[in-house]
Amino acid sequence: MKKYGIAYLATSIPLAIVSYAICYLLVDAGVDVQSLLSNVGINTEFGDKVGTAAIAYAAHKAASPIRFPPTVALTPVVAKLLGKDPVEEV
Repeated sequence: MKKYGIAYLATSIPLAIVSYAICYLLVDAGVDVQSLLSNVGINTEFGDKVGTAAIAYAAHKAASPIRFPPTVALTPVVAKLLGKDPVEEV
């Protein structure tokens, strides 16, 4: 964040919105998100009385390690598109 500033936010926020939307659509369609996440090594436990939005949010948060590499890879590209030079740490 310190190095790229707004470019990081311009990368991270849209990826988070897309991630949550995908999770919501999967949960709403009846996909067993808990099993999908456990297949990639992310263990979650959803209660019986939580709604679609809550399950989607939990899945979205659990999938943060999956979103991080694309965010790191795309932030310099977005910075270049925005014409922002990274701030070098002293």
